[in-house]
Amino acid sequence: MPETDSPLVVVIGSVNIDHVVVADKFPSPGETIMGRTALVTLGGKGSNQAVAAALGGASTAMIARVGADAEGERARNGLTGHGVDVGGVASVPGDETGTAWITVAAGDNTIIVIAGANHRWPADGDPLDGSGETAAVVLTQLEVPLDVVQRAAANTGGQFLLNAAPAAELPDELIELCDVLIVNEHEQAVVARQTASGDDPADPAAVRRAHLALRERGAGAVVTTLGSAGAIVTDAEGITTAIGSPPASVVDTTGAGDAFAGVLAARLAAGDSLLEAARWGAAAGSLAVRATGAQESYADLDTLRTLVEGN
Repeated sequence: MPETDSPLVVVIGSVNIDHVVVADKFPSPGETIMGRTALVTLGGKGSNQAVAAALGGASTAMIARVGADAEGERARNGLTGHGVDVGGVASVPGDETGTAWITVAAGDNTIIVIAGANHRWPADGDPLDGSGETAAVVLTQLEVPLDVVQRAAANTGGQFLLNAAPAAELPDELIELCDVLIVNEHEQAVVARQTASGDDPADPAAVRRAHLALRERGAGAVVTTLGSAGAIVTDAEGITTAIGSPPASVVDTTGAGDAFAGVLAARLAAGDSLLEAARWGAAAGSLAVRATGAQESYADLDTLRTLVEGN
Protein backbone atom coordinates (compact mmCIF):
# COMPACT_ATOMS: atom_id res chain seq x y z
CA MET A 1 0.00 0.00 0.00
CA PRO A 2 1.15 3.62 -0.46
CA GLU A 3 3.57 5.06 2.06
CA THR A 4 2.16 7.87 4.24
CA ASP A 5 2.30 11.30 2.60
CA SER A 6 4.21 9.90 -0.38
CA PRO A 7 4.38 12.06 -3.54
CA LEU A 8 1.49 11.65 -5.93
CA VAL A 9 1.58 9.53 -9.08
CA VAL A 10 -1.31 10.16 -11.48
CA VAL A 11 -1.95 7.43 -14.02
CA ILE A 12 -4.16 8.38 -16.95
CA GLY A 13 -5.08 5.50 -19.20
CA SER A 14 -7.16 2.44 -19.87
CA VAL A 15 -9.30 0.27 -17.62
CA ASN A 16 -10.39 -3.14 -18.88
CA ILE A 17 -12.01 -6.25 -17.59
CA ASP A 18 -9.70 -9.13 -18.60
CA HIS A 19 -11.10 -12.52 -19.62
CA VAL A 20 -8.19 -14.96 -19.29
CA VAL A 21 -8.07 -18.54 -20.58
CA VAL A 22 -5.11 -20.77 -19.74
CA ALA A 23 -4.39 -23.61 -22.18
CA ASP A 24 -1.56 -26.00 -23.01
CA LYS A 25 -1.08 -24.41 -26.43
CA PHE A 26 -2.51 -21.71 -28.69
CA PRO A 27 -5.17 -22.95 -31.13
CA SER A 28 -4.44 -22.75 -34.84
CA PRO A 29 -6.98 -20.90 -37.05
CA GLY A 30 -10.14 -22.99 -37.18
CA GLU A 31 -8.98 -25.31 -34.38
CA THR A 32 -10.90 -25.96 -31.16
CA ILE A 33 -8.91 -27.00 -28.09
CA MET A 34 -9.70 -27.56 -24.42
CA GLY A 35 -8.58 -24.92 -21.94
CA ARG A 36 -7.34 -25.60 -18.42
CA THR A 37 -8.75 -22.66 -16.46
CA ALA A 38 -10.61 -19.39 -17.03
CA LEU A 39 -10.85 -16.26 -14.91
CA VAL A 40 -12.15 -12.70 -15.09
CA THR A 41 -9.90 -10.00 -13.62
CA LEU A 42 -9.28 -6.26 -13.64
CA GLY A 43 -6.82 -5.11 -16.32
CA GLY A 44 -5.96 -2.49 -18.89
CA LYS A 45 -2.51 -0.96 -19.09
CA GLY A 46 -3.53 2.15 -17.17
CA SER A 47 -5.24 0.21 -14.39
CA ASN A 48 -2.35 -2.26 -14.17
CA GLN A 49 0.21 0.53 -13.90
CA ALA A 50 -1.82 2.37 -11.25
CA VAL A 51 -2.01 -0.76 -9.10
CA ALA A 52 1.72 -1.40 -9.57
CA ALA A 53 2.52 2.19 -8.57
CA ALA A 54 0.36 1.95 -5.45
CA LEU A 55 1.92 -1.38 -4.46
CA GLY A 56 5.31 0.22 -5.15
CA GLY A 57 4.67 2.74 -2.39
CA ALA A 58 3.23 5.78 -4.18
CA SER A 59 0.04 7.66 -3.42
CA THR A 60 -1.71 6.93 -6.71
CA ALA A 61 -4.71 8.42 -8.49
CA MET A 62 -6.34 7.02 -11.64
CA ILE A 63 -7.87 9.10 -14.43
CA ALA A 64 -9.91 6.91 -16.78
CA ARG A 65 -13.22 6.23 -18.51
CA VAL A 66 -15.42 3.20 -17.84
CA GLY A 67 -18.92 2.22 -18.87
CA ALA A 68 -21.97 3.01 -16.77
CA ASP A 69 -22.28 -0.70 -16.10
CA ALA A 70 -21.52 -3.37 -13.54
CA GLU A 71 -18.06 -3.89 -15.00
CA GLY A 72 -17.24 -0.22 -14.45
CA GLU A 73 -18.21 -0.49 -10.80
CA ARG A 74 -16.21 -3.69 -10.50
CA ALA A 75 -13.19 -1.87 -11.92
CA ARG A 76 -13.53 0.99 -9.43
CA ASN A 77 -13.81 -1.43 -6.53
CA GLY A 78 -10.75 -3.34 -7.70
CA LEU A 79 -8.64 -0.19 -7.94
CA THR A 80 -9.88 1.07 -4.57
CA GLY A 81 -8.98 -2.26 -3.03
CA HIS A 82 -5.36 -1.66 -4.01
CA GLY A 83 -5.34 1.84 -2.55
CA VAL A 84 -5.81 3.76 -5.81
CA ASP A 85 -7.86 6.98 -5.72
CA VAL A 86 -10.66 6.54 -8.29
CA GLY A 87 -12.16 10.03 -8.06
CA GLY A 88 -11.05 10.61 -11.67
CA VAL A 89 -12.56 7.40 -13.07
CA ALA A 90 -15.65 8.68 -14.88
CA SER A 91 -18.60 6.69 -16.22
CA VAL A 92 -19.61 7.08 -19.87
CA PRO A 93 -23.37 6.58 -20.33
CA GLY A 94 -24.29 4.33 -23.21
CA ASP A 95 -20.86 2.75 -23.56
CA GLU A 96 -19.25 -0.42 -22.21
CA THR A 97 -16.24 -0.79 -19.99
CA GLY A 98 -13.25 -1.92 -22.06
CA THR A 99 -12.52 -5.63 -22.26
CA ALA A 100 -9.51 -7.76 -23.10
CA TRP A 101 -9.56 -11.39 -24.22
CA ILE A 102 -6.36 -13.15 -23.25
CA THR A 103 -5.09 -16.65 -23.97
CA VAL A 104 -2.11 -17.88 -21.95
CA ALA A 105 -0.07 -20.89 -23.09
CA ALA A 106 3.50 -22.01 -22.38
CA GLY A 107 4.23 -18.80 -20.45
CA ASP A 108 3.26 -16.51 -23.34
CA ASN A 109 0.01 -14.79 -24.26
CA THR A 110 -2.14 -13.40 -27.05
CA ILE A 111 -4.46 -10.46 -26.36
CA ILE A 112 -7.41 -8.88 -28.17
CA VAL A 113 -8.68 -5.59 -26.72
CA ILE A 114 -12.11 -3.98 -27.19
CA ALA A 115 -11.59 -0.32 -26.23
CA GLY A 116 -15.16 0.62 -25.29
CA ALA A 117 -15.25 3.62 -22.93
CA ASN A 118 -11.45 3.93 -23.02
CA HIS A 119 -11.87 5.91 -26.26
CA ARG A 120 -14.66 8.20 -25.01
CA TRP A 121 -13.01 11.39 -23.77
CA PRO A 122 -13.94 15.09 -24.05
CA ALA A 123 -12.59 16.60 -27.26
CA ASP A 124 -10.74 19.41 -25.53
CA GLY A 125 -9.56 20.69 -22.15
CA ASP A 126 -7.21 19.20 -19.56
CA PRO A 127 -7.96 15.47 -19.21
CA LEU A 128 -6.08 15.49 -15.89
CA ASP A 129 -8.55 18.08 -14.51
CA GLY A 130 -5.72 19.96 -12.81
CA SER A 131 -4.20 16.96 -11.00
CA GLY A 132 -1.09 17.06 -13.21
CA GLU A 133 -0.08 20.35 -11.58
CA THR A 134 0.45 18.72 -8.16
CA ALA A 135 1.60 15.25 -9.24
CA ALA A 136 5.25 14.31 -8.91
CA VAL A 137 4.78 11.95 -11.87
CA VAL A 138 2.11 11.56 -14.54
CA LEU A 139 2.21 8.20 -16.32
CA THR A 140 0.22 7.21 -19.39
CA GLN A 141 0.12 4.74 -22.28
CA LEU A 142 -1.44 4.48 -25.74
CA GLU A 143 -4.67 2.58 -25.00
CA VAL A 144 -6.45 5.95 -24.88
CA PRO A 145 -6.61 8.42 -27.81
CA LEU A 146 -3.35 10.08 -28.75
CA ASP A 147 -4.74 13.59 -28.36
CA VAL A 148 -5.67 12.76 -24.74
CA VAL A 149 -2.07 11.69 -24.14
CA GLN A 150 -0.76 14.91 -25.71
CA ARG A 151 -3.09 17.12 -23.67
CA ALA A 152 -2.10 15.28 -20.49
CA ALA A 153 1.58 15.83 -21.29
CA ALA A 154 0.99 19.54 -21.85
CA ASN A 155 -0.74 19.85 -18.46
CA THR A 156 1.89 18.02 -16.37
CA GLY A 157 3.90 20.05 -13.89
CA GLY A 158 6.12 17.22 -12.64
CA GLN A 159 7.70 14.40 -14.64
CA PHE A 160 5.73 13.08 -17.61
CA LEU A 161 6.26 9.39 -18.39
CA LEU A 162 4.89 7.74 -21.53
CA ASN A 163 4.80 3.99 -21.97
CA ALA A 164 4.40 3.88 -25.77
CA ALA A 165 2.26 0.75 -25.78
CA PRO A 166 0.63 -0.49 -27.91
CA ALA A 167 3.29 0.50 -30.45
CA ALA A 168 2.56 3.58 -32.52
CA GLU A 169 4.48 6.27 -34.36
CA LEU A 170 4.59 9.42 -32.24
CA PRO A 171 4.79 13.06 -33.29
CA ASP A 172 7.91 14.94 -32.23
CA GLU A 173 5.69 17.39 -30.34
CA LEU A 174 4.74 14.58 -27.94
CA ILE A 175 8.21 13.06 -27.68
CA GLU A 176 9.55 16.49 -26.69
CA LEU A 177 7.21 16.48 -23.67
CA CYS A 178 8.41 13.07 -22.41
CA ASP A 179 10.72 13.22 -19.42
CA VAL A 180 10.94 9.43 -19.71
CA LEU A 181 9.83 7.37 -22.71
CA ILE A 182 9.34 3.67 -21.88
CA VAL A 183 9.20 1.02 -24.64
CA ASN A 184 9.90 -2.65 -25.15
CA GLU A 185 12.02 -3.66 -28.11
CA HIS A 186 9.03 -4.01 -30.47
CA GLU A 187 7.59 -0.62 -29.50
CA GLN A 188 11.06 0.89 -29.77
CA ALA A 189 11.33 -0.30 -33.38
CA VAL A 190 8.12 1.54 -34.29
CA VAL A 191 8.64 4.71 -32.26
CA ALA A 192 12.29 5.08 -33.32
CA ARG A 193 11.45 4.15 -36.93
CA GLN A 194 13.70 1.07 -36.97
CA THR A 195 11.13 -1.18 -38.65
CA ALA A 196 12.75 -0.92 -42.10
CA SER A 197 16.36 -0.83 -40.89
CA GLY A 198 16.94 -4.57 -40.65
CA ASP A 199 18.30 -4.12 -37.10
CA ASP A 200 17.40 -6.56 -34.35
CA PRO A 201 15.76 -3.99 -32.05
CA ALA A 202 16.82 -5.97 -28.96
CA ASP A 203 20.51 -5.83 -29.91
CA PRO A 204 22.24 -3.47 -27.43
CA ALA A 205 23.83 -1.49 -30.26
CA ALA A 206 20.44 -1.03 -31.94
CA VAL A 207 18.90 0.02 -28.62
CA ARG A 208 21.61 2.65 -28.15
CA ARG A 209 21.05 3.99 -31.68
CA ALA A 210 17.31 4.15 -31.05
CA HIS A 211 17.82 5.98 -27.75
CA LEU A 212 20.11 8.49 -29.43
CA ALA A 213 17.55 9.09 -32.19
CA LEU A 214 14.71 9.54 -29.70
CA ARG A 215 16.71 11.94 -27.54
CA GLU A 216 17.60 13.93 -30.64
CA ARG A 217 13.84 14.19 -31.26
CA GLY A 218 13.40 15.64 -27.78
CA ALA A 219 12.90 12.78 -25.29
CA GLY A 220 14.51 13.55 -21.95
CA ALA A 221 15.37 9.91 -21.19
CA VAL A 222 14.54 6.54 -22.74
CA VAL A 223 14.08 3.08 -21.21
CA THR A 224 13.83 -0.09 -23.31
CA THR A 225 12.61 -3.17 -21.46
CA LEU A 226 13.94 -6.50 -22.68
CA GLY A 227 12.01 -9.08 -20.67
CA SER A 228 14.27 -11.57 -18.94
CA ALA A 229 17.30 -9.69 -20.29
CA GLY A 230 16.45 -6.67 -18.13
CA ALA A 231 16.43 -3.17 -19.57
CA ILE A 232 18.64 -0.53 -21.14
CA VAL A 233 18.38 2.99 -19.73
CA THR A 234 19.61 6.24 -21.27
CA ASP A 235 19.23 9.03 -18.73
CA ALA A 236 18.83 12.78 -19.20
CA GLU A 237 22.63 13.17 -19.27
CA GLY A 238 22.86 10.79 -22.23
CA ILE A 239 24.50 8.01 -20.18
CA THR A 240 23.37 4.54 -21.29
CA THR A 241 23.38 1.64 -18.82
CA ALA A 242 22.18 -1.95 -19.09
CA ILE A 243 20.51 -3.47 -16.03
CA GLY A 244 19.75 -7.11 -15.39
CA SER A 245 16.51 -8.75 -14.33
CA PRO A 246 16.26 -11.21 -11.42
CA PRO A 247 15.81 -14.76 -12.77
CA ALA A 248 12.28 -16.14 -12.78
CA SER A 249 10.37 -19.25 -13.79
CA VAL A 250 7.87 -17.82 -16.27
CA VAL A 251 4.21 -18.75 -15.82
CA ASP A 252 2.50 -15.79 -17.56
CA THR A 253 4.00 -12.61 -18.99
CA THR A 254 0.67 -10.69 -18.98
CA GLY A 255 1.13 -7.28 -17.34
CA ALA A 256 4.84 -7.64 -16.62
CA GLY A 257 5.68 -4.51 -18.62
CA ASP A 258 2.96 -2.62 -16.76
CA ALA A 259 4.46 -3.72 -13.43
CA PHE A 260 7.80 -2.33 -14.60
CA ALA A 261 6.33 1.03 -15.64
CA GLY A 262 4.16 1.50 -12.57
CA VAL A 263 6.89 0.72 -10.08
CA LEU A 264 9.40 2.84 -12.01
CA ALA A 265 6.97 5.76 -11.73
CA ALA A 266 6.52 5.15 -7.99
CA ARG A 267 10.26 5.12 -7.36
CA LEU A 268 10.84 8.28 -9.43
CA ALA A 269 8.12 9.98 -7.36
CA ALA A 270 9.96 8.83 -4.24
CA GLY A 271 13.12 10.58 -5.46
CA ASP A 272 15.13 7.68 -6.88
CA SER A 273 17.36 8.17 -9.91
CA LEU A 274 16.05 6.78 -13.18
CA LEU A 275 18.60 3.96 -13.07
CA GLU A 276 17.61 2.93 -9.54
CA ALA A 277 13.92 3.22 -10.39
CA ALA A 278 14.48 0.95 -13.40
CA ARG A 279 16.12 -1.65 -11.15
CA TRP A 280 12.97 -1.65 -9.03
CA GLY A 281 10.90 -1.90 -12.21
CA ALA A 282 12.89 -4.92 -13.39
CA ALA A 283 12.31 -6.61 -10.05
CA ALA A 284 8.57 -5.92 -10.32
CA GLY A 285 8.47 -7.40 -13.83
CA SER A 286 10.40 -10.48 -12.70
CA LEU A 287 7.96 -11.12 -9.86
CA ALA A 288 4.94 -10.51 -12.10
CA VAL A 289 5.73 -13.33 -14.56
CA ARG A 290 5.76 -15.97 -11.81
CA ALA A 291 1.95 -16.22 -11.56
CA THR A 292 -1.09 -16.07 -13.86
CA GLY A 293 -2.76 -12.73 -14.51
CA ALA A 294 -1.61 -9.14 -14.27
CA GLN A 295 -2.54 -7.35 -11.05
CA GLU A 296 -2.95 -10.62 -9.16
CA SER A 297 0.74 -11.31 -9.73
CA TYR A 298 2.06 -7.92 -8.57
CA ALA A 299 4.25 -7.76 -5.48
CA ASP A 300 3.91 -5.36 -2.55
CA LEU A 301 6.58 -2.88 -1.47
CA ASP A 302 8.24 -5.13 1.12
CA THR A 303 8.56 -8.02 -1.35
CA LEU A 304 9.98 -5.69 -3.99
CA ARG A 305 12.47 -4.20 -1.54
CA THR A 306 13.68 -7.65 -0.47
CA LEU A 307 14.32 -8.66 -4.09
CA VAL A 308 15.99 -5.36 -5.04
CA GLU A 309 18.27 -5.33 -2.00
CA GLY A 310 19.17 -8.99 -2.55
CA ASN A 311 20.38 -8.43 -6.13
